[in-house]
Amino acid sequence: MALIVKFYSLFKINLKSPGVEYELEGETTISKLIKKLDQDFDGYFSQKLLESDGSIAPGSIILVNGHNVIHLEGLETKIDNQDTVTLFPPSAGG
Repeated sequence: MALIVKFYSLFKINLKSPGVEYELEGETTISKLIKKLDQDFDGYFSQKLLESDGSIAPGSIILVNGHNVIHLEGLETKIDNQDTVTLFPPSAGG
């Protein structure tokens, strides 16, 4: 099994991809996953999901198996190959 990362909303549109899969060599964290995504997508994810102090930006939604990481361990939430991470960018409009 692999870690599945799903992109929604503007992530899916801008990156022209529904997501990616990674074969992890063991447990990791959401923070490390964002760094890996930044390597693969030229820093895109930390710019969109995180504040300058490294905290989760207001309106960003990061789910692990359907649970918001804000209600788990935040960016230190642990993930592994059997998990699904879903990413939504902050939304704007009116």
